[in-house]
Amino acid sequence: MKVKLHTILGLKQAIGQGTTEIDLPHGSTVEDFLTYVKERWGDRLSAHLFDPESGAVLPYVRIMINGQTIQFLAGIETALEEGDEVLILPPVSGG
Repeated sequence: MKVKLHTILGLKQAIGQGTTEIDLPHGSTVEDFLTYVKERWGDRLSAHLFDPESGAVLPYVRIMINGQTIQFLAGIETALEEGDEVLILPPVSGG
């Protein structure tokens, strides 16, 4: 199944584009998706998303599926479906 990954700022630079399509097996979850992106883009993306010691998603990173944050779904166990759009938001500051 195909899902779209949308990124901004440093994440966009890490993968080389703001939007890309990813092909995953049917039945994949957000956790499977994160494993895929970690393997595909390695350290240049992992440094923005994952705690280097635990491997967990950093607490200030927001992951959204079709406009809903995964905290209001099933977290990283949220099932993905064909055509879903995944948005990863790194922390942003400024004023």
